[in-house]
Amino acid sequence: MNKTVHMESIGERIKALRLKHGMTLAELSRKTNLSTSYLSQIERDKTTPSLSTLTGIAKMLNVPLRHFFETEAEAAFVVRADERRVSTRSDSGATRQSLSTNTGNHKLAIDHIVLPPATPRQELAPYPGEECVFVLSGELAVCVGDEQFVLAVGDSIHYDALQPHGWSNPGDKLCTVIWSHSASQSERQS
Repeated sequence: MNKTVHMESIGERIKALRLKHGMTLAELSRKTNLSTSYLSQIERDKTTPSLSTLTGIAKMLNVPLRHFFETEAEAAFVVRADERRVSTRSDSGATRQSLSTNTGNHKLAIDHIVLPPATPRQELAPYPGEECVFVLSGELAVCVGDEQFVLAVGDSIHYDALQPHGWSNPGDKLCTVIWSHSASQSERQS
């Protein structure tokens, strides 16, 4: 099966970053000492900027120069602490912060989970994939199939997610874990 992948041009990437920063062409023009019409031509792929021009644009848009040349498969994705997607379960008060980016075609998702004391068992939907849980603080009870495992700080568990599985915090302290799972699971829960 062949997929047609659209590679963003340098111009498209510049425009997307400029808009992400809420910047007009005129503002970028002032900050780079390039004319508005020239920047417009670059964004519309009517002209190709020199390396020194592109370096100046990259600096003003706060990205490394390589941003304009790498594909998603080559890129390293950074999620800053203040940019994490956060969700809270209303039934248990558990919070989930995604440590993974929602861009690209990732096979792995990683979350930081905080379970309040005495959180009842939460069943997780079985799916074709794997999960790994690492306990940072507190105590976590994990059920996989017919077995239950109680994990303490520094313990981890890795299992096939097709099995029935779930977890709880039986302790009287917060339980904090890093949960790594096949990305297909995160797509189901997003």
